[in-house]
Amino acid sequence: MTTQTPDFSGTHGRFDALPPGGKAELRRVSSPKELRLTPALYRLFPGARPTEQQLRLAFVLPWCERLRSGHGLGALCAGKIAEERIIQIARANFPDDLIQLRRVVMQLHADVGWLEIAETLWFWGRNAKRRLVEDFYISLHKLDKEDKQ
Repeated sequence: MTTQTPDFSGTHGRFDALPPGGKAELRRVSSPKELRLTPALYRLFPGARPTEQQLRLAFVLPWCERLRSGHGLGALCAGKIAEERIIQIARANFPDDLIQLRRVVMQLHADVGWLEIAETLWFWGRNAKRRLVEDFYISLHKLDKEDKQ
């Protein structure tokens, strides 16, 4: 696993340039491993054997229409997603954790910015899950504080 991050906005641009059928192929897969047999994956990452990190990006990317939202995923989830779902994502193992994360992104898709979630996907693992939980609770606390004022 590499620590160097790719050009996430370039990946989003390549996705936007895919024909509608290619975008639909990426949306239809039910697990990240199914992507390996999807031609659109190889159009999204041309000239390369996609890594596990790139599979994670391609699995969630179809539901990130906006490039930027200005809000992190934890902040977007606060007040809109049940606490139990966030904890469930954090406790689940691969690929269930990623499948559940994608469902949350699908629910929030109009608000999710690709650049705010892409790095989380790239470094997805225990630390990224912990950060999601922490951001969720910090944002939830801020919402509670605003409601009381």
